[in-house]
Amino acid sequence: MGDDKRESIIASALELFRNIGYHNTKVSDIVKAAGIAQGTFYLYFKSKEDLFRQVVEACMDEIVGALDRTPSGSEELDGETVMYRMIRQSLLEYYKNRNVLYLINRHGADSPELSEVCKAYYGKLAQLIIRTLKHYCVFPGYTEEQLEIEAYAKIGMVEKAAYHCFIDKGYGLEQVELVTEVLVGIDCGPCKPPGADGGLS
Repeated sequence: MGDDKRESIIASALELFRNIGYHNTKVSDIVKAAGIAQGTFYLYFKSKEDLFRQVVEACMDEIVGALDRTPSGSEELDGETVMYRMIRQSLLEYYKNRNVLYLINRHGADSPELSEVCKAYYGKLAQLIIRTLKHYCVFPGYTEEQLEIEAYAKIGMVEKAAYHCFIDKGYGLEQVELVTEVLVGIDCGPCKPPGADGGLS
């Protein structure tokens, strides 16, 4: 029951943040929308900022966790297929968490505390990408510094494309493949999406 109340508070807060803005939303607005007493809010969160931070951290952990599922060792993958899978999975996670994607991009730099959360997330994500690039020898001649630049370039490209497509343009899940193909094309040059010949399920 307690978890239901927490989820109701989060859902109400995200909707209000999106509709009237993070700074314009008060805790009193959130509890009214969630249909709970104000004291109940503080059983779960210290403040509006704490709620925002917890939601963003949970979303970011989910994205990193989803990308950290390594294929079985027996599977032979080339660099393009690896990138296709990572980009597609990232887009699916951003689509699922598009309210949080909106808030990160609109308000992520407003609070020093949240800015630190974002910095830690991008650092974790970059390390995961670097590890994957090394594992599959995607850029065998790259130095550590070059791999780090490549990782942050991929993060920026995918996140900005996700924002443009899912927030600005209102694309649905059915267009995730299209966006993935375009981003893989940018990343790898002209290419055929992996799986066109049955290689990717």
